[in-house]
Amino acid sequence: MGKRVTLQMIADQAGVSVVTVSNVLSGRKGAGEEVRSRVNAIARELGYQKEKIKEETQTYRIGVMIAERYVQEYPSYYMNLYRQVAQEASAKGCLTILDVVSEERERLAEAFRAFDNEEADGILVIGEMSPDFLKRLLDPGRVPVVCLDFYDVGLDMDFIITNSFRGMAAVTEYLIQNGHKDILFLGDPAASGGIMDRYMGFCKSLRVHGLPETAPILDRERGHYGAKIQFELPGKLPDAFVCNCERTAIVLAQKLREMGARIPEDVSAAAFDRFQEKDEGGLEFVTFESDESAMSQISISTLLRRIKGDHRQRGIRTVEGAVVYGNTVSRR
Repeated sequence: MGKRVTLQMIADQAGVSVVTVSNVLSGRKGAGEEVRSRVNAIARELGYQKEKIKEETQTYRIGVMIAERYVQEYPSYYMNLYRQVAQEASAKGCLTILDVVSEERERLAEAFRAFDNEEADGILVIGEMSPDFLKRLLDPGRVPVVCLDFYDVGLDMDFIITNSFRGMAAVTEYLIQNGHKDILFLGDPAASGGIMDRYMGFCKSLRVHGLPETAPILDRERGHYGAKIQFELPGKLPDAFVCNCERTAIVLAQKLREMGARIPEDVSAAAFDRFQEKDEGGLEFVTFESDESAMSQISISTLLRRIKGDHRQRGIRTVEGAVVYGNTVSRR
């Protein structure tokens, strides 16, 4: 029996990557006609059997879409999440293609395009995007779509999310257990479904302890495309602030320093979505840390199941995280 012909042998002779060989022999796009002809000719010459392709490799192209407004942030929580997604995809033998969606495309103000000149076997959307844009992704004949870190109950899609409601309730509970009664929420619940869930978790904790629910301090400009953090603090500071995200918490710390107020000596602060170890003043916020690794693994696994033909009911998958106890909450 002759030596078994592998994709690597074909790739070496053709001067291309194994992934390119796999895609050509599988009939996928992503290679020019000259490369396609060369690969097919070498495969025939070596006696490669095409039916063995899937036994050797399970390479898929995963298109990852992120709204431009999330990439403009620095540091960017969603770019960090994308890196973990890319690592998980690579570990499963898949390629990721990043598509940053501009405001015009997301609002469908220009012709709809996804992954120009590339073929994606499945799409992963990271971060909340326009419902109309998502509906276009679900047009008949398009590839499977999985959404990460947001959800929309009106769409029949797979959503992988962190437990924003329980996480923020737990953070608020920690403040209350440390004697805080006058607590303000810093964030705009209308900005995203996740922030709305966090605000509702905050309100639940207050209500459970008989504390009055308070209106949130909006932390960004209404109608602004992106998360431009901008807010004014009240003249009389509360016992504590609960921030919808750590980026807002860092801006809060800067504003308090300018006022001569100290965290946690004068006012305590807690946040959500830990992604920065310390701020410039050495503060490590008490925060709810999402399990980004688990979210990435579940998202890629779910998308691969859909690509392979799993048609079980779609829905929302909630991933638990944990409160991280930093140095920004003092005992009252």
